Amino acid sequence: MSFSYDDFVAAARVAACAENPNDAVKSLLATTLADTELKASGLPHHDEDEILLFEDETVSIWSCQFDPKFVMPPHEHKMHVHIGVVSGYEKNIMFRRDDNKLTHIKTKIVNPGEILSIGPDGLHAVSASGSDHSHALHVYLGPLTKVKRDLFDWTTGAVVDFTMDNFNAMKRAPNELPDY
Repeated sequence: MSFSYDDFVAAARVAACAENPNDAVKSLLATTLADTELKASGLPHHDEDEILLFEDETVSIWSCQFDPKFVMPPHEHKMHVHIGVVSGYEKNIMFRRDDNKLTHIKTKIVNPGEILSIGPDGLHAVSASGSDHSHALHVYLGPLTKVKRDLFDWTTGAVVDFTMDNFNAMKRAPNELPDY
C-alpha cells in the first residue's frame, strides 16, 4: 500500500494522545520509515518547503523539504518534535544560548530512515546536507502555529520575533556561515 498523508496524520493523532506520546510518535515514525514502498518512492512532492498537514491542541504534523542552498535560521519550538527523514539528509545545527549569545553544541546529519528528537528547550537551524533536497515528516507535540516562538540572530544571538518575514530574511546560504 502506498504512503498516504491522511493515513499518517490519523495515526500520528492517535500516537500524540497515547499515555507516552514521545514513545508512540517515535514508534510510528520508525514503522513509517521502514515501509519499503516509502523508501523506494519517497514522500509525495509539494511545491512549498513546509506544509502543515494537521494541527490541533495535541499535535502539529508537517511535511518538510529543505534545500541545501539555504539554511533556515536558528529557532525554537517550545515543545517536543520528532523528525523522521524519508529522503535526502537533514542537517540540524544545534545551539544553546549562553549570556544571550548562540553557542554551537553539535551538528547532526539525519539520514534517511533515522529519527531525530528535539526537546522543548532545543534550539536549531536546519538545512539539507549534500546536493539534494531532504524530505521528512516533523511531528510536534503541541500546536506549533499557536505558540509564541523566537528566532535568534546568527551573529549576536539576540531574540528576533518569529514572523515569516523575519524567518525568510534570516535564511542564509551555507557559505555565509561558519562551517558547522
